Amino acid sequence: MTSVITSVIAVLAVAGLLLVMLRPAVIGMGETRVDSTTIGASFEDIAELSVEEYVFSDVGKFDQKGLEVLGLRVPFTGRNFLVTYDGRVTAGIRDTSAIDVTVGSGAIDVVLPPVEVLSAHINADSVQVYDQSMNPINQIRVDDVTTFIAGQEDTARDKAVSQGLLDRARERTEHLVRSHIAALVKGTEQEDFDVRISWAQ
Repeated sequence: MTSVITSVIAVLAVAGLLLVMLRPAVIGMGETRVDSTTIGASFEDIAELSVEEYVFSDVGKFDQKGLEVLGLRVPFTGRNFLVTYDGRVTAGIRDTSAIDVTVGSGAIDVVLPPVEVLSAHINADSVQVYDQSMNPINQIRVDDVTTFIAGQEDTARDKAVSQGLLDRARERTEHLVRSHIAALVKGTEQEDFDVRISWAQ
């Protein structure tokens, strides 16, 4: 009985696909229209200091197995695709206004807020979908791709941190701060002051 149901579904799916391919005048695509409406927009001040980035190119695979009946996979109910993409993860100080500088006797003390991941972004123009399933019953949806890409951004963020992105960002930030202070105090009475950098907890 199960094999009969499976066979009927398969035959109907193939028949539908052939109808679309052989009778385009019967089943056709309507005119494409693109429109957009701005729901809300605003300008906000930012004070980020981005000092390090992790650039990546990856290949990912989405595979949904589809329906199963009594342990048997039903044909034309799964969907899958292969996607390539490029992106970057940046790290630095989220709010530079939180940097605290104190000029004392013979020393300049700088307390920096912790570095953190500022963004993880996949370039939409770089996304290429390959080897996608063409199942007439269960077609690939836009949210399949967007959800997959969002998950890959999170994966890239974790991978960048595990490979030392934040450590490199801390080193780079300290170097930039020291260089900036040295340029500011050059030719002043603070030129020979010690620059002491620490990180807020």
